[in-house]
Amino acid sequence: MARFDHLFPAAAAAWLLLVPGARASVISRLRSHRTSNISLQKRLHVNTLITDPGTFEVDWAGVYSITSSNFNMPTTLKFTPAGRHILWGRTEYSVALDSLDVVDQGGGHVTQFSESVTFSGTAVLHDGQKLDIALEPQATVFFRGENGGRFGAVAIARYDTGRNSMGVTAGWSAATASSANNPAVTWDFGTGYGRQLPGCGLLSHFTPHANLVWEKSVGTPKIVSVFEGVEYQITDRFAFDLSGQQFGAFAGPPDHQVVVAVTWNFGKVH
Repeated sequence: MARFDHLFPAAAAAWLLLVPGARASVISRLRSHRTSNISLQKRLHVNTLITDPGTFEVDWAGVYSITSSNFNMPTTLKFTPAGRHILWGRTEYSVALDSLDVVDQGGGHVTQFSESVTFSGTAVLHDGQKLDIALEPQATVFFRGENGGRFGAVAIARYDTGRNSMGVTAGWSAATASSANNPAVTWDFGTGYGRQLPGCGLLSHFTPHANLVWEKSVGTPKIVSVFEGVEYQITDRFAFDLSGQQFGAFAGPPDHQVVVAVTWNFGKVH
């Protein structure tokens, strides 16, 4: 498997700004996708495309919204079985959820467990010298607030050259039972770039990175969001990341967030 350890949406429609209920609806829908998306974005520039075969890894983050004062802890558990086959050796299986969710309801904050859990399988279809291509089927199950769930897939292409790492994603998902907060169909396209700083000292452990995501759901305006940050690779198995997230930065209802995240690979699973 190729190594990547050293690499690294026009303004919103007026009704979204004027009608609080509509704006809250879209922000709520956005939140349901953020748990798995943080991990997905990092696949394009700082994390490996999939966890090394035979190892278990955890992506954890603390996310504070400056806009709404909400706080959540998205967690993704990832495991790639050791083997030589596409489903057993070249596919990473993961579970993503919010281990803690503190939201503003009726003027007060409520602490609760995740509203949904997302299951994914990221299969590497092409493992090249510089270019890698993967497909990630996904299924989301709601615990509360919605009926049914969502299913879909994300295509990922990543290109690495020298200290630079860049990639693109194209995703599609559909609801088993659509609602205002769970749109019938959603499309999204993303791109990301990261560059490990040069040198052999402390600076060489830092990788600045950025992502841009365009999202459109049936019955809602498009949303364009920007993400930027820097990762510090403390050891080969442990990394720390500080990022900013601007959902609806160029289009859609704005939600500005600060993210503190860690990636911890526990090594071989015996």
